[in-house]
Formats: sequence, C-alpha cells, structure tokens
Amino acid sequence: MINPTPPADAKLTSAVKPREAKVTPRRRKSPIGARHEDKLTAILRTAAQLFAANGYESTSLDMIAEQLGMHKATLYHYVDNKQSILYQCLVKSFGNLDDVMKRMEDRSIPVLHRLRIFVQSLAAAQNNDFGRCLVLVGSRPLDMAPDSKIREFQRRLDVTVRNLVTEGIADGTIRPCHPPMVCAWLFGALNWVPRWYKVTGNCSIQDVADSFMDMLTNGIATPHR
Repeated sequence: MINPTPPADAKLTSAVKPREAKVTPRRRKSPIGARHEDKLTAILRTAAQLFAANGYESTSLDMIAEQLGMHKATLYHYVDNKQSILYQCLVKSFGNLDDVMKRMEDRSIPVLHRLRIFVQSLAAAQNNDFGRCLVLVGSRPLDMAPDSKIREFQRRLDVTVRNLVTEGIADGTIRPCHPPMVCAWLFGALNWVPRWYKVTGNCSIQDVADSFMDMLTNGIATPHR
C-alpha cells in the first residue's frame, strides 16, 4: 500500500518537529558467562548434596543430571567428570580463602584473634553444601587424579595454622607447644563437625568455632588457686 503524499505545510511541520519513534524498553539479559556460572553452581550444589547423602562412588553423573532435570549430554557442557565436580566443590567451599589468608598476614591483628578468624572461616567453609560433601566423601577421589591439587590446598591451610602458632609462641601470646600437634587437634576437631552438626540445633557454626577456640586457648581445667 502506498501512502499519499502529504501537503507542503505538513512536510515543513514534519521537518521542524519530527515524530518521535516509540521505543519499547528492552529487558536486560544476563551475560552468557553469568548464566553459565549460575548453572554450574546449581550443578555443583546438587552434586555435593548427592555425594553427601549417597556417597561419592554411589552417585553417578546420570543421577546428577536426573536430579537437575537435564540430559547427561548437557551436563558435559559444564563439567568433565565426577572428579572435576568434586574439586570444584572444594574450591567453591572456601571461596574467600585468599581474603582470609591475607588477613592472616596482618600483624596489626593479635595472633590469637587471627587464629579465631581462621577457625571461624574454616568451620563455615566445611559446613556449607560444598565443604560438607568434601569432609564426608574424603579426599581419596581427588588424590587419585593425576593433576590433583588437594594436597596443595590442605598444605596451605596447615602451614597457615603452624605459622600463627609459631608467631604466638615467639611473641609470648601462646605458651611453648608443638605447632604440628596443635594443627592435628584443630583440624581433627573441625573435620568431625559436619558429621554431627545440624542447622536446626541450638548453636550456630560460629558458636561451635568459638567454643573450640575457647577450649584451645583456655583449656578446660579449673585454674589452680
């Protein structure tokens, strides 16, 4: 259909005051990377919950895909295998590790307070969905991977505690003791928490961490009079 030619004055009016085009606001779309990360997080969380409930060996990629309502082929767009899922759960569990480690180097914070911050952070990391599955499953599946970084991760945590205890001994804040033994006690106590802690209980994870630190620093014996 051909529109009729407008009169001359209409052309002038149109030239002076052009008709404004109606603009329909566009809905902002999330970046592809963000959508991918959201889907990956959902996959890791679901897998972590299944690992914790059923065990690592008894949980298959088919089960994870079924729980998510997706095809197994789609799952492979995000993960390579079960080992890669477990390792990514490890990384996800302590996502603020670098920030925590940086605070551990800040000597303006008293050493025992830094140790308390570390214990609180580790306890929180071990008792979220990702960390809990790692504690319950154990590190053996990751130890068997040829490029496993699990030992490097564990060593980083261990060295941090040893350094804090050594620093405390040097400045007199901590009485002379064996730093590796302190590490063994502390990590052993924290590693057991995911096996008994219930979110619906009477205390929070921070309460648990603080109680452990109080017992570590003060002991449980009544001071001699």
